[in-house]
Amino acid sequence: IALFADNFTFDFFVFWIFGFYKTLLVLLIFYAALYIILRKNRNDFRDDPVSTRGIIFSPCNGKIIHIESNVSHGSYGDQLTEIQIMIPWWKEMGIFLPLSCEIKNLLVLKGQSFFRYTKAVEVIGTKEGKGVSLSLDNRGEGVGLTFFKCKLGLWPEILVMPGDRGGRRVNIGYFPFGGTVMLYLPRKYEILIKADDEVNAGETIVAVIQDN
Repeated sequence: IALFADNFTFDFFVFWIFGFYKTLLVLLIFYAALYIILRKNRNDFRDDPVSTRGIIFSPCNGKIIHIESNVSHGSYGDQLTEIQIMIPWWKEMGIFLPLSCEIKNLLVLKGQSFFRYTKAVEVIGTKEGKGVSLSLDNRGEGVGLTFFKCKLGLWPEILVMPGDRGGRRVNIGYFPFGGTVMLYLPRKYEILIKADDEVNAGETIVAVIQDN
């Protein structure tokens, strides 16, 4: 009986040790997966207002899906350049100001959603003010940002309100699981990127004023 008890105790101890480490390994893998999917990287940008004047930076990490000229938008006006950026679910999902500006208007009209690889020009209503829209103003110069969630994603979390001011490349929100970002620029900007280009938030220069 004593020998059986000793064997049972040893087997139980070995099972407990291996069971503990297996559980720990599963938890670590689960944590790593959540970290990769939902991570928010800290971008420590050093902005020089002189050297970056007249420059538009990418507001997010992702890929350029489509660029269209002479676009009219219900919230931002006419004769604009529309740049569609797709944020994959595995990318860092922060949203950043593309230029130093004041938040002029925030419009939340949720309901319009489409798959992130779809060209927005093929979706009815994307130029009518639907989605989550931010109107940005820099001394009378207007720039627009509109966000559409993917059918397999969530709506963005915007952390600014009308009247707030911020420098270019400042984090203003988060887009869980990614989605579609539409950037609207006045036609005086020269576009430096093209479809299928990869862009990095606050690093990739999207456009510059032609005489800058």
